Amino acid sequence: MKNLSFLVLTLFILSGCSSESKEIKTFEKEVMLLGVYHFNNPGLDTHNMEVDDYYSEKRQAEIKQVVSRLKEFQPTKILVEFQPQKQPILDSLFDLYSKDQISLNEIPRGRNEAYQLGFRLAKQLNLSTPIAIDYPGVWLGDYVDYIADTLDYELYNTNQAKRAKYIAQRATNFQSQSILENLSQINTWEEIMANHDYYNNLAIGVRDEEGIMFKYQEQTTEIDGLPYFMRSFDFNNIGVEMIAEWYKRNLFIYRNILDQTEKEDRVLVIYGSGHVRYLHQMLSDNPDYGLIDPNFYLKPKK
Repeated sequence: MKNLSFLVLTLFILSGCSSESKEIKTFEKEVMLLGVYHFNNPGLDTHNMEVDDYYSEKRQAEIKQVVSRLKEFQPTKILVEFQPQKQPILDSLFDLYSKDQISLNEIPRGRNEAYQLGFRLAKQLNLSTPIAIDYPGVWLGDYVDYIADTLDYELYNTNQAKRAKYIAQRATNFQSQSILENLSQINTWEEIMANHDYYNNLAIGVRDEEGIMFKYQEQTTEIDGLPYFMRSFDFNNIGVEMIAEWYKRNLFIYRNILDQTEKEDRVLVIYGSGHVRYLHQMLSDNPDYGLIDPNFYLKPKK
C-alpha cells in the first residue's frame, strides 16, 4: 500500500503542482475529495438534478464498478455527508450490513451515495463505519434569489437561468452515461470551478439596495414560503452574507476532516460536489495534507 501511495503522490498530487511536475512530495496524510451528485434526489440544492432509479440492476452494476476503482486508492477511512449526531445510526446500520443482516435497499434512503459507495467500500476493505462529518450551516441562497429577482439583477438572473438549463441537460446526459462517467465529469477542475463561479462571481454582487426585505409589515411571517426571522443578517449585502455562511459551513466540515485524520491516513471524503472547491482550498493550504485527484482512479487507464 505504501508503494502505491508513493506512486500516486509522485504522479498526481493536486497541491499547486502540475501533473507534469518532477517534484516529489511526501505528506503525513492523504485525502481524496470525491465530489458527488445525490443518488437519492433529496432536492436540497439550488438546482436539483433528477436521476433515475439507482436500485436498478444496471445502476447497481455501475456502482460496483465505481467502488472497484475507489478500492484501488486503499483508503484507511471514509468520511461522508451526514451530521455527527447521526453516527450511532450509521454505526448500527453498518454493523448489520457488514454482517449481511441487512441490504442497502432495506435502509431508509439507502440510495444515498454514503451508503451505495461508502458502505460498500468500507465493507470490502474491512474498515470501520464511514464517519459523519457534515455541519448544517445556514443557507441564504433563497433570499439571494428572491432579492435578485425582485430587483431584477439581470446578470444574476440570466446566469441562473442558464445554469438551470445546463443542469437539466446534464441530468439527461447522466441518464445515458454510466455513474463512473458521471462522477469523472463532475470531478474535473473545469466543472468544479464552473460551480464555484456562482459564489465567486454572481451571488457576491447581489445587494438589497432598496430594503425590500424589511418593507413588509411586522405580521408578515413568510416571504415566498421562507421564514421571516433573518434580521441578524445584513441584507444590504446579502450576497456576501450568503457566501460567508457557505464558507463557514465548509470551515466546520474542514475542521471535522482534521479531527478525524491521523498520521499516515488515506482518507476518502464522499461529498456533494458544490463543497469541493472550498474544501480543496483549505486542505491544499495545510502542509500536512496531500490531495489526490479522484480522476486518477475514475478515468479509464490508457
